Amino acid sequence: MYTAITAEGKMINLFTMENKDELKGLRELPIYCPECKGRVILKMGEKKITHFAHERTQWCAGNGEAESSYHLQGKLQLYQKLLEVNLEPKLEPYFPEIKQRADISFVFNKEQYVIEYQCAVISPQLVKKRTEGYRKINIYPIWIIGFHHLKKWNPIKVKLSTFIYQFFTFYQNQYLLPTYCPYDRVFYLIQNPVPISISQTFISTSSYPLVKMEGELKLPILSNKNFSISYWRELIHRQKTKDVHYPTKTNDHFLKELYARELHPHFLPPFIGIPLKEGFLIETPPLYWQATIFLDSFFDATKIYPLQKVYGHFQRRIEKGNIKIRDLPFLKEKNWKVAVKQYLQTLINLKIMEEIKPNFYRLLYWKEIRNYKVQTQEEVAFYKHLKKLNDMQ
Repeated sequence: MYTAITAEGKMINLFTMENKDELKGLRELPIYCPECKGRVILKMGEKKITHFAHERTQWCAGNGEAESSYHLQGKLQLYQKLLEVNLEPKLEPYFPEIKQRADISFVFNKEQYVIEYQCAVISPQLVKKRTEGYRKINIYPIWIIGFHHLKKWNPIKVKLSTFIYQFFTFYQNQYLLPTYCPYDRVFYLIQNPVPISISQTFISTSSYPLVKMEGELKLPILSNKNFSISYWRELIHRQKTKDVHYPTKTNDHFLKELYARELHPHFLPPFIGIPLKEGFLIETPPLYWQATIFLDSFFDATKIYPLQKVYGHFQRRIEKGNIKIRDLPFLKEKNWKVAVKQYLQTLINLKIMEEIKPNFYRLLYWKEIRNYKVQTQEEVAFYKHLKKLNDMQ
């Protein structure tokens, strides 16, 4: 951290101190953490960023993780940028009424904000506690994730952990995850995740160099035209023909259900396992949760199903543990029903399903195939239709 207090209660801000002799003099004084009041020591050197750190025997309840150089650099860069745009930020402000210290605070349009630049993995419970603490005193928290959390970076498809997923928010009609890299000095906005498995997720990405950022951020509305439908089809095909046979509890249960209906995973209709904007609200991979809707509600194509009954079947699957829902604390207004409804609407748009009357559905098209060549032809034709539909949206 960059701030500490003396025994007399005087605040010390390293950002404003440039004299090295003055800095060295701090080592002779008892200095304390503004939050936990524990002793801190000054760390400085040729390679290290000058900062305060808790003594090894001291643990700060409000700041349970040690600050890395990555975190210290990023926090300082963000603070300096807010100074440049005249938002008069405060570095590491402490709020005694909730016993929390933020990385940065500032006021914009008469509203107070704090920035939490999160570079260490912390529990969802702590994220929730700190967020609710700020909201209790009418402060809006902005969580920015360290870009280093995104391992094996790829601008099309990445691995997103449960820890990362919890920070997605909804802004300008898009799902967003703000990340920042202090080495590149660039914001990377991860937009509109479309998971194909529990962790592997198709994404869109926008990058914003810190030096060029001025004023309110206007985000581009990213088109579905950039989504790789052919790559998605390739991976779903592999799931149906290979991955589903790996010996796991989920796969075993899934295969037993299919075989009980005399179905084979290789020959599931291509409309099971399609990409959806709202699909990431459900942690269970799309091949599995979309198959349960087909099995529970539309396997008998002669029947008409009300939406509430589809929801009822899905809710029971959740209660049994067959389907898992993501914990998304910043998206409380969204739930799994949004994803299920979007799936049904997509099938209507593809003319595979029809809505007989409001919220009553019937499957229009499904034929069982037992030939690999014909199945491949069906999949190719279906995904061409799906791509055309996406391009029109």
